[in-house]
Amino acid sequence: MWNITYEEVNLVSCHRGTLPVILGCPHDGEKIPAGVPRRTRTGSPPGCPPFKTNRDRHTREIATGVAQRLLDVFGEAPYIVIAEYDREYIDANRPLDCAFEPPAGNEIPAAKQYYDEYHNTLRSFVDEIRAETGGMGLLFDFHGTRVIGEDPADLYLGTDNKRTITRLLRFDPQALWRRRSLRGSLGAEAAGYVVSPKKPDVKETKDVDGGYTVRTYGSSHEDGVDAIQLEIASTLRDDREKRASLIENLAFAIGNMSARYVCHRS
Repeated sequence: MWNITYEEVNLVSCHRGTLPVILGCPHDGEKIPAGVPRRTRTGSPPGCPPFKTNRDRHTREIATGVAQRLLDVFGEAPYIVIAEYDREYIDANRPLDCAFEPPAGNEIPAAKQYYDEYHNTLRSFVDEIRAETGGMGLLFDFHGTRVIGEDPADLYLGTDNKRTITRLLRFDPQALWRRRSLRGSLGAEAAGYVVSPKKPDVKETKDVDGGYTVRTYGSSHEDGVDAIQLEIASTLRDDREKRASLIENLAFAIGNMSARYVCHRS
């Protein structure tokens, strides 16, 4: 069995795959980037939304586990991009101006090289996949959340209320709701998870409706791919057995979605 290996540059680990699927993981790093101060709320530029500094624990394990199972089962590895730096210092899922503490003067901040490494890698992978498939591809951005009281679920799918999967829905308006869709493969009748939104006409819960990454690289842009933010509840992430089952179920769901909507059309 071939194990996926990763190359690390500027505290960003990546693997260049062959499957037209990208897995992103911006918030489970532990490394301290050299010369970068911790973020403070007082240092954020005007207009930046409130930020979090806690890690999305176990999302790295889940993302890399899904990648390995995709390779084991489908014979191809996805592309993977992982921020190894701590979110206290840099948040890769925010716009550049809001991602780290701004410098006191006009010098280029030390944090920019780490932030740029993450997004330049993502951009190059998106472009490579699009060139090979005629514009098709999938991006899944792995995140962690608590169970949201007003919308209790195990998994939250964020697409900026369908904008980041514009191309996918143009091909199949029911792509997220069919029995063999991502949601169908993960939902109560299949893998047994509660997946939000629970109905096609219900809006995504605001805090988990898709952040900077999926909105930047999603298919609402001509140069994007269909992008979905996967918010995984802590009740799944914090239990070892549940994590292992989730890795297996996500790998099959993502692999089947790729085969159905990307590979056979590329």
